[in-house]
Amino acid sequence: MKKIPNWIYVVLVFAVLIAVKLLFFGKKEEKGGPAANGGKPTGPLSVNYYVAKPLSFTNKVYSSGKIGALNEIEIKSEMSGKVTAIYFKEGEQVNKGAPLIRISDADFQAQLAKNKIQIKLAEEKTDRLKKLLAVNGISKEEYEVQENEVNTLKADQSFILAQLAKTNINAPFNGIVGLRNISEGAYVSPTQVIASLVQVKPLFIEFSVPERYTSTIKKGMEIEFSHENSEKEFKANIYAIEPKIDELTKTLRCRALYNGPEDLYPGSFVKVYIDMKKEENSLMIPTQCIIPILKGQKVMVAKNGEAVEAKVITGVRTDDKIQILEGLQEGDTVLTTGLLSVKKGTKLKLLKSAE
Repeated sequence: MKKIPNWIYVVLVFAVLIAVKLLFFGKKEEKGGPAANGGKPTGPLSVNYYVAKPLSFTNKVYSSGKIGALNEIEIKSEMSGKVTAIYFKEGEQVNKGAPLIRISDADFQAQLAKNKIQIKLAEEKTDRLKKLLAVNGISKEEYEVQENEVNTLKADQSFILAQLAKTNINAPFNGIVGLRNISEGAYVSPTQVIASLVQVKPLFIEFSVPERYTSTIKKGMEIEFSHENSEKEFKANIYAIEPKIDELTKTLRCRALYNGPEDLYPGSFVKVYIDMKKEENSLMIPTQCIIPILKGQKVMVAKNGEAVEAKVITGVRTDDKIQILEGLQEGDTVLTTGLLSVKKGTKLKLLKSAE
């Protein structure tokens, strides 16, 4: 049998390799895959869009706040002493001027009794010296010394009466007394808290609004608020506004008065809703159109089938739209999808308009 030359085997191997390449790799390149165009799509990018148009909306500002009491104090004694009487019950309503606590005043009562006797004797002596002065029986200087003694004793009496007044603690305003921290017979000092007194009606709601609303927020405006754990809403009216902006938060503090029938607790946190003026014919676009950049914000606009960048200045934000103050015109086509892929000059295919 005749032997097949080696060069024939080599030719067959090369023929097989060329056939495999044409079979498996030639078709992919013919289909225009990544190998054919460098991995970049040649067709336009499909995106959804929104046509900018003027709308009317209610500018409602949301804030967090807290309930506060118009009057609230910690009841303390002005002097040290033993408690001889407690006139209030915990948690009860008391009226202005009602007695709350009595401190032992035995020492001051004794001083007052002694002072009254001294004044009586001094006044009798003054009367006698006055008669003697009338007949030149004494000098005017002696009479004036005695008269000065009477005035000094009366001044001492005023001081004693002032100290006696401090032994009785009365309610400075209408309110509810809290839990007491002492018992009758206890020794108290000026640093010890006896109880708290809180005026629970009316109450105020304190909250803050951003600086840009300083020209809109006014005294007398009605607000709504609700507890964080409740959906029930209450109404109050702004009665005081801080005359300066907080330098750290750039917000304006306000207080609204609530005098409704509902029992609310000072110190509670609430959600506050302020209904600002209604905005007419404001240019609005969906919030997802906004792209943050280093120095502000921008949107992508479709013009002549291509993407164009437009820097914008925004205003009020609603649930799903944002106000455009500068950078867009009515009728501009703003892209709402594909914002991560689209670049300036990208060819576009507009699909669906957003509402």
